[in-house]
Amino acid sequence: MSQRNDLKDSFKDYFKELIGDEFDAFLDFVSNGRTRRTVRVNTLKISKEKLRKWFEENGYEAANNPFSSDAIDVIGEGMPLSLKLPYLAGFTYPQDSSSMFAVELLNPQPGETIIDLTAAPGGKTTHIAQRMKNTGVLIANDMDTSRLKALHSNLERLGVWNAVTIRMMPHKIAEMYPGVFDKVLLDPSCSGEGLLAKGGKPSFWSPKSVKRYASEQFGILKSAFLLLKPGGTLVYSTCTLNKFEDDGVVERLLEEFPEAEIADSSHVSNFAPPQFTGFLGFRFWPHKTRTKGFFCISIRKKSPAGGGLNNQGNFLQVLNTEEIKKFHYDLPDCKFVVRENNLFCVSNELADFALPKSYSLAFPILRIFNTEVRPTHPGAIWLGLKVKTAVYELTREEVEKLIERQAIESDKPEGDYFIKFEIFPLGYGKVIRGKLEMNFPRQY
Repeated sequence: MSQRNDLKDSFKDYFKELIGDEFDAFLDFVSNGRTRRTVRVNTLKISKEKLRKWFEENGYEAANNPFSSDAIDVIGEGMPLSLKLPYLAGFTYPQDSSSMFAVELLNPQPGETIIDLTAAPGGKTTHIAQRMKNTGVLIANDMDTSRLKALHSNLERLGVWNAVTIRMMPHKIAEMYPGVFDKVLLDPSCSGEGLLAKGGKPSFWSPKSVKRYASEQFGILKSAFLLLKPGGTLVYSTCTLNKFEDDGVVERLLEEFPEAEIADSSHVSNFAPPQFTGFLGFRFWPHKTRTKGFFCISIRKKSPAGGGLNNQGNFLQVLNTEEIKKFHYDLPDCKFVVRENNLFCVSNELADFALPKSYSLAFPILRIFNTEVRPTHPGAIWLGLKVKTAVYELTREEVEKLIERQAIESDKPEGDYFIKFEIFPLGYGKVIRGKLEMNFPRQY
């Protein structure tokens, strides 16, 4: 089998020493192997069983993934659009199952207060939200403005309303919210060795560079730990496999904070990948798991580190029951906030949580115009799950035209419609002068 020639000798030497006899199999896989094609089922909108049936009816084999209860391995080739339609409706998130395992390890629960410190583009954030069942408080932070756009798009498409997004340095968040969160997820920038299995090229790799990453990761990990309540848990994860950025960073935290301990992880025993001895936490070795390379570990706070919630933040101004009645749609069971001519859904707990000065809400369900109220695109693909009237049922040929942004001739009466194809709500459109008009957002 051919081997990659873009890997430095220093990289090969390090991993030969790290994993010994496993190195040849590891190198063969990152050179020639194929990772699983996996999607996460968004259980806020559809059941795993129902989506699995759809894939099988459309020519795929749909197998349970071994590393997450929300994951399906989609095998083979099916009918056109069979993967695209669930994505557009917000039923799926294409995601490597090693990343999903980090959320299995975090074990989010409804009603909790959770922060994802490096959230964009939102794979783990939206997974956390569905495990929380859109309740509690979920803070999604990221410093990269361009990646925040992708985060917002995914929160909207998947129908997440218990979250807000912020852009703050982690140490500033720790100053505002010391000892506040039940759970914290941290997946910081890293050397990216694990992405070799996805075709990544670590041309920059050197022992010096990974040590630099480790120093930066430790600084953020300290802030993450300070955010935890006593008894709270922190999951630290990376797309790396070396000991500098993984074991070494965790060991430094355990040394600096006596109240930190490695948490019990028996709840993920059914999903854990095979492990080599001599390492902390869990590692996904691509040649063993057919995933990207990945590391994660759960850390528990045994006792307080001082501090408490800074109540000088901003609280949402929610609408009262009478104000909500004027919106003539079957709205979900949540609280509502009007900002910038949009009606946003928010969880009950989020409505009572002190927020930073600058934040963005996640889920605009309706757009308020001067003379009318219309569903937003994310609102339409949520409301379209249950709507029974004013529905435009597309044919498969029409779906293909819609996705290609081609004109669709229509003999239906002029007016507004929720647009669907079989079980998939696709948006909100208008029939005018014999044509159906609807555009997907550009980010879709």
